[in-house]
Amino acid sequence: MALLSAAASGLSVILVRRNSATSNAFNVSLVITVVGMVILWPLAIALNGFDEITLTGFVFFAVSGVLSPGIIRLLYYQGLRKLGASVNSSVYAAYPLYSALLAVLLLGESLSTSNILGIVVILVGIVVADLSISRPKGQGVVGRKNLIFPILAGVTFGVSHIIRKYALNLSNTPVLGVSIAYAFSFLPFMLMLLSSDTTRKGLALTQNFRWFWAAGVGQAAAWLLAFYAFSFDQVSIVTPLISIEPLFVVSYAFLYMKKLEYVSPKLFVSIALTVVGVALVMLG
Repeated sequence: MALLSAAASGLSVILVRRNSATSNAFNVSLVITVVGMVILWPLAIALNGFDEITLTGFVFFAVSGVLSPGIIRLLYYQGLRKLGASVNSSVYAAYPLYSALLAVLLLGESLSTSNILGIVVILVGIVVADLSISRPKGQGVVGRKNLIFPILAGVTFGVSHIIRKYALNLSNTPVLGVSIAYAFSFLPFMLMLLSSDTTRKGLALTQNFRWFWAAGVGQAAAWLLAFYAFSFDQVSIVTPLISIEPLFVVSYAFLYMKKLEYVSPKLFVSIALTVVGVALVMLG
């Protein structure tokens, strides 16, 4: 489930990248979240997990939703516009370190030697993927200051994993949990709309829906799979598996977006390292 979540999320990122230059992070994030709500809430109602949720579990699902997908999408898609899909996703994917350390400190999870080695190898693979990427001629240089967007998104994502896992420990209702998270992820968007004239004037949901609805379907599937994965296993196991999303992103970019994203042969070294890291995590 974690690997399928990474694959679905990676495809969604590529679908966004195709039209990201003609929109902004707010419109992209809002459209994807609205599409997810339309998909997830009917499913949650049909499966009827309301009897299993506690008040504390509800609160933690809500808090996790404000952080991720709420705040994180604004940061991630801003980074995608500034850096490109491949570089942005590679830097962002350092979050397993944050999640693993917090899981040990706050959830009492334990890491085996194999887990630790696997996380390290996955991160090395991600770094190699990052080094393998360069922009085609005429597209300019990636500004280092823009790396703050995927870095902050990664930290936010790592923290939200801990909150989400705690909520699932209290109320093991993945479908309802992800639906609640999606609902409360609207809070940052609403605050931005209320406080910013520029955001309100730039709102163009109808036009952006045509470009990004498919990405919204992919993200809804990715989040649902991720919640189920967290309901079955530890944060320190699931998070590294989800973190191989950049490998799917650069692979899709290599196959379908050569004009926007150029990936060098070093990608194959990155893939090999990441596969080894995933195997070590699963064995651990």
